[in-house]
Amino acid sequence: MRTNVTFATGLGPRVVGLRSFRDTERRYIETELTGWPPGPGFAPRGVSDRAGSRALDIVLLGIPRLINIVGNIATPSGQLVGEPDSPGKSKDPENEVDDFPVMWADRGTTARTLPWQLDPARQPKRYRTEAVLTDRRLLVLGVDGAAGLAPADELWQTPRPSVAAIEQLAYPQTGSHVRVRFTDGSWTRWKAGDAAKLAARFRGE
Repeated sequence: MRTNVTFATGLGPRVVGLRSFRDTERRYIETELTGWPPGPGFAPRGVSDRAGSRALDIVLLGIPRLINIVGNIATPSGQLVGEPDSPGKSKDPENEVDDFPVMWADRGTTARTLPWQLDPARQPKRYRTEAVLTDRRLLVLGVDGAAGLAPADELWQTPRPSVAAIEQLAYPQTGSHVRVRFTDGSWTRWKAGDAAKLAARFRGE
């Protein structure tokens, strides 16, 4: 199967819009990743930053809510539609609320070999990355939307037996995140266009 994927992005107030890259001692390893261009880094938001982000969220969420209220005046149910889903309550706050690692990898492990193009903060404009799961391999392809009908580039691959699990995560509630675990203990967290199908296909369903 084939689906759009990128590294996931934090949703909680402390990590909203952010992602980190860690080893198993929780050291920041982004600068150690071979061939990666500079990125924005990771700095969890302080109280004032979180307050500002929350205020902006309220304003942005209030606009569609107001539009829905006006649009539903004549609707018997009064149900508000089109509102952004809440991320829900995390069962893993260490990795989803206080920090948001999308790569968990010691030196020499598979997750460290993932391509930088998976990072939304580094992707060129009109560029997307896709995961392809076959009976033999897991691949990441790069598709340049500015290149017309040019074929996709193979950015990365690993033998399927090196993948221990692909799990759809309960956070956020939309179910759009998966954790790809490798047999060497490393893992990565992706946002996937069809997370449920990717996880099910790995299980052979």
